[in-house]
Amino acid sequence: MNRSQRLPVGSGARQERAERILDTTAELLEQHGYRRVTIDDVASRAGIGKGTVYLHWKTREALFWAVLQREALRLFDHLVDELGKEPTLALPHRLMRVIFLDGVRRPLVRALLLADAAVLGNLAQDESVRAAQQDLAENPDYLQMLADEGILRPELSGATAQHILANVARGFSNADELGEDDGLSLEARADLLAYVLRRSLENDTPPDSATLAKLNARVTEMFQAMADGHREQLQRAY
Repeated sequence: MNRSQRLPVGSGARQERAERILDTTAELLEQHGYRRVTIDDVASRAGIGKGTVYLHWKTREALFWAVLQREALRLFDHLVDELGKEPTLALPHRLMRVIFLDGVRRPLVRALLLADAAVLGNLAQDESVRAAQQDLAENPDYLQMLADEGILRPELSGATAQHILANVARGFSNADELGEDDGLSLEARADLLAYVLRRSLENDTPPDSATLAKLNARVTEMFQAMADGHREQLQRAY
């Protein structure tokens, strides 16, 4: 099953309209950021009345959060798909490489990862956005799974591992924002991120196939639960 098939389903025309509103809002957020986008802007570009937007989302903040939820949902579904193809993706250096590349290619995922106030505005401080950011970059449940399976370096506590993972991931994702041009290709930067995380977080002895399969199953279940939570909330607006 592909990602688009797993998106929330609603009644025909209503779902199509909701998707068009979300697509339009996402474009405007990427172009102008939270503070400069209004419901009037969304309605005008989508070719609908302002009241129609409110049939789906009662507030501007609820609409913008729905856009971010859909981005997170697509990423989590993608990760579940990829985990099903490649067990080693459950390891932090492989997992964060995929998330990094997705963030570079999809600006709203990157905005979530960095809690970018220029794009997200007041939503950057919202508890729901903060929770989604943690799911992407510093998930304590994921780190506990690594520790349980003996994959995390034994000298690292949960707090130190979380600090490393969050700050290394943000640092690589934020390099372009800081205007850094080191001449490395996107793939080379992704490989370098993977190298740093493997050396700093993972045990020197690679996990055996049974351990890796167990970790993969747990990580897949975690991301599936995250996806289902976002999908359920989006369903209500459809």
